[in-house]
Amino acid sequence: MAARFKSKDDPDYRFALRHSAAHLMAQAVLRHFPDAKLTVGPVTNDGFFYDIDMGGQTLQPEDIKKIEKTMKAISKENHEIEYSEMPREAAKTFVQKMNQPYKIELIDQIPEGEPISFYKQSEFIDLCEGPHVHRTGEIKFFKLLNVSGAYWKGDQNNAQLQRIYGTAFESKELLREHLRMLEEAKKRDHRELAKKLDLFSFHPWSPGIPFMHPKGTIVYEEMKNFIRDLYIKYDYKEVITPQIYNKQLYDLSGHSESFSEFMFQMPDANEHISCLKPMNCPGHCLYYKGQLFSYKDLPLRIAEFSKLHRNEKSGALHGITRVRAMSQDDAHIFCTEDQIESETSHFFDFVEHVYTCFGFDKYDVKLALRPEKRVGREELWDKAEDTLKRMLDERKVPYELLPGEGAFYGPKYEFHIKDAIGRSWQLATLQLDFALPARFELEYVGADGMRHQPVMIHRAIFGSLERFFGVYLEHCEGYFPTWLAPVQLHLVPVREQHNEFVSQLAENLRLNHHVRSFADTGDGNMGGKVRQATVARVPYIGVVGDKEIETQSVAIKSPKFGDFGSRSVEEIKDKLPREIRTRSIEPLLLES
Repeated sequence: MAARFKSKDDPDYRFALRHSAAHLMAQAVLRHFPDAKLTVGPVTNDGFFYDIDMGGQTLQPEDIKKIEKTMKAISKENHEIEYSEMPREAAKTFVQKMNQPYKIELIDQIPEGEPISFYKQSEFIDLCEGPHVHRTGEIKFFKLLNVSGAYWKGDQNNAQLQRIYGTAFESKELLREHLRMLEEAKKRDHRELAKKLDLFSFHPWSPGIPFMHPKGTIVYEEMKNFIRDLYIKYDYKEVITPQIYNKQLYDLSGHSESFSEFMFQMPDANEHISCLKPMNCPGHCLYYKGQLFSYKDLPLRIAEFSKLHRNEKSGALHGITRVRAMSQDDAHIFCTEDQIESETSHFFDFVEHVYTCFGFDKYDVKLALRPEKRVGREELWDKAEDTLKRMLDERKVPYELLPGEGAFYGPKYEFHIKDAIGRSWQLATLQLDFALPARFELEYVGADGMRHQPVMIHRAIFGSLERFFGVYLEHCEGYFPTWLAPVQLHLVPVREQHNEFVSQLAENLRLNHHVRSFADTGDGNMGGKVRQATVARVPYIGVVGDKEIETQSVAIKSPKFGDFGSRSVEEIKDKLPREIRTRSIEPLLLES
């Protein structure tokens, strides 16, 4: 039996501390709002929350302050936290008397044979499996962060709840550092940066689907072009497959059973059910099946950027990082079993190259194993999982196992990067799939002249381009490397008589050197124009006055790196295109 209480020397003490902090918060809520109905209060990666039915009342900031103040008082009271168990029917009667109806439903969900356990501190008692800390006095360093709406069990047909978020740490220093990181994250929020930098927006008539503005479109297409150039190196062939398929395709692939809640389905003109495609793999299986390949054609690497649509619940949408329409740098590799190892090795090389170019120098790997809902024979799952484990061991890559987190058709690698402020993001994935080739009866002609079944590798480096855009925007705080920036050089004349030089230079760079340059010859003074370009985080700002025209030079400034001094026009024409062409993350104009 797992320990009911945790001490400071236990490795999962922080989990217990935050679990107890959620109870502390619920107790404080009930002291202020005795009629509140508690639902669930789980621990999260960064803290905890509790979903509470406030009877239609919306908590205000002043309510959160009162609740936090009462939490501090209960902490100082230093109550002992006590564990108890009850028989199932007695437990249901008990919570009913406490006027906590949601707890009855939660008791019904506890499997037969498992204990119905409660934790008590002073007048407060809550249904909970634990673990907890020993006394409320241990919960000293906490902060309530915000409140939002939620639905019971995530179903908008159920009662609307108030979700109160908080965090807790073992020390004042750790809490202070976390709150500093949250403030930094707020500054970097991609939704706010997108407004400030005019990159993309949303409209309620198309929830979860972004409007890419001209500047955002440049960034988005540059990301695609970056991957496309690498497809030449790694020998991928790009295809475009249909957006809409008959539902029978997804019945065959298994998506109808395992993924249907996220699929947009609709009747067509012939009253058949059609689906907007949520992923490319079934269509790529149809492409492969449409012709007969030889072992000499393998590995066959098929890539696609076309739009995918997923019916995410409105509460799950989050800016551009969680959307309903997206493109992926998606590819499927059809290969023989003997080629799995080399293809996986190439994938690691591909990932490392891409992440290095974006300034992510480290990643963590997690191996997600078979989920409860899955397709394919168990022996093939055994083979796929053993193969992925062995390749990580041979490559000496440390990894964490994630039982039950694999795709329904195969186990997968997840690559997690840390951004500039230490947050972890899951980006690249690779899935090893024996199931879909069997379901689609895919074949190739082997060297023996016989038909054999290929293996299918699903892989993506960015994952969703939209999500990577949002993650990277927050990582770089809108200071894109020059090759990715919508405007790469913003030229500012000191006075009106310098407009012609600035305009001609911008045009020359744009047409002859493929630099996205802008001549700011409109109304306004030089200082205002420089400030505007600084706010827009343009990589290079060039100022031109009498001296610069005389010496055929430009005074270069950078919002990120400072004043570069005077640079000749010829040096700019040489180094700036090279910086863009090589996709350097370092400013070459810093070189003297």
